[in-house]
Amino acid sequence: MARDRAQLRVGEIVFGGEKYLMCVPLVSKTMDRLVEDATAAMKFAPDLFEWRADHFEAYPEPEAILAGLTALRAAVGNIPILFTTRHFLEDGASDISDSQKFGLIDHISSTGMVELVDIEQRYGQECLLAWSRKLHSRGIRLIISHHNFKRKMNRTEILKVLQAGQDWGADINKMIVKASSFSELADFSDVIHEARNSFLKIPVIAGAVGKASPLMRVLGDYLGSDMTFVAAGDSRSHTSQIHINEMRRFRDRIHLSQ
Repeated sequence: MARDRAQLRVGEIVFGGEKYLMCVPLVSKTMDRLVEDATAAMKFAPDLFEWRADHFEAYPEPEAILAGLTALRAAVGNIPILFTTRHFLEDGASDISDSQKFGLIDHISSTGMVELVDIEQRYGQECLLAWSRKLHSRGIRLIISHHNFKRKMNRTEILKVLQAGQDWGADINKMIVKASSFSELADFSDVIHEARNSFLKIPVIAGAVGKASPLMRVLGDYLGSDMTFVAAGDSRSHTSQIHINEMRRFRDRIHLSQ
């Protein structure tokens, strides 16, 4: 498909480039399992990994997380790593204080072993602008994410979220919404393209939960997203994620670019 959208290079990959990026989330609980899961996923050549550190049994102990990250980096080589730590309120696996969360992000982002960090938009403009500056000073890209699994969002709400993410220092906007029908998914896609054609100057990771989720994952690059999350084994960060091999097979069958 033709590409005229904003691009961002992260290591050897390009958000918004010719390739629809596929990211494998790791929700491993132990060090051994983290290395095992990452090593097994490597044979499918994902574009990047997301480490959902909130699933790790030693979370949020900084030194244990650092040890896990060190082992993960050794297992995946130069493939970019997205570091994510989600609170219960963000559909995360653990309940920790904001000070613990941001202390951990500060500790990990100072190591030079991750390329991207995800922080939810709910923390507000002042917080996110400060983190954008700090992460950029360390050569790290910021994903500002917004998740709404409960109801359909209207056009004005979606545009507001995308504008705020860009204004508050995001290198990449991430937005996951509820789409209970193909019609709702089409509406979401229309608004993403409207934003891209008017004010948006950064890449987008867009997704949907609900009945239309599989279509969004498979055709995401045509519907407005630069990346999707895929499984590479038995574990998933969300039940709707499709195995990376099946995703590629299906896209190949319908003659879509990888």
